[in-house]
Amino acid sequence: MRADSIQCLLANMRVTRPGHLPIVAAFCRKIDLIGTVNRSVPSNMGVDIGTIVQGVVLDTLSGRSPLYRLADFFQHQDSELLLGRQVSPSAFSDTNVGRAMEDIYEAGAGKVFSDVAFQAALNFPLDMRHVHFDTTSVSVWGAYDICCADSEPVNVTHGKSKDLRPDLKQFLIAMLCVGRNIPIVGRCEDGNASDKSLNNELLTRISKHMARHGLAEGDFVYTSDCALVTPDNLGS
Repeated sequence: MRADSIQCLLANMRVTRPGHLPIVAAFCRKIDLIGTVNRSVPSNMGVDIGTIVQGVVLDTLSGRSPLYRLADFFQHQDSELLLGRQVSPSAFSDTNVGRAMEDIYEAGAGKVFSDVAFQAALNFPLDMRHVHFDTTSVSVWGAYDICCADSEPVNVTHGKSKDLRPDLKQFLIAMLCVGRNIPIVGRCEDGNASDKSLNNELLTRISKHMARHGLAEGDFVYTSDCALVTPDNLGS
């Protein structure tokens, strides 16, 4: 090879440091993240929703830059290595990411989450006989109207702050977990929702969730904190 050809090759060579991202991508492939999201979220976009979701996961586990910087993130990544095929950074534009989020909302974010969690549980030897339910609060800044999630209103408002910021409005994330806090069901709740009532609501439908994993009623142990113990919950 001529010296000028080598210099041209070196000038156009791009060096990236993937770090831990290939490991994250391997786990995403094992649970079929892209395929599961695509089956759960119908879309006619040029770039599939599953690829955008996996891109968001990779970006989040790299330092959690804003969504509007996702295209910048992939300017310096080997998309074929991380996503299974060559994808242009422009595929992660604000417009495409925004449309993907809207399609996930229309399909039901809680349903999509549960579908991904179920697929993950099929690919790892998890002990499904013990489940644990808990909530955590997420504090936010600014003014919020009532917004919707999974076709139900979520009220971003003041409530009991678990991160000790009662001055801020919040919403709750409720999770049903197995093993070492591995979530299999998740959804957002009102900022002032009570764990006492949330426990009762989950118990009324938990058998349906566990049946997907081959467990009949009575085949698993439900664990919660002391908020479960109320006269109404014990009597129902």
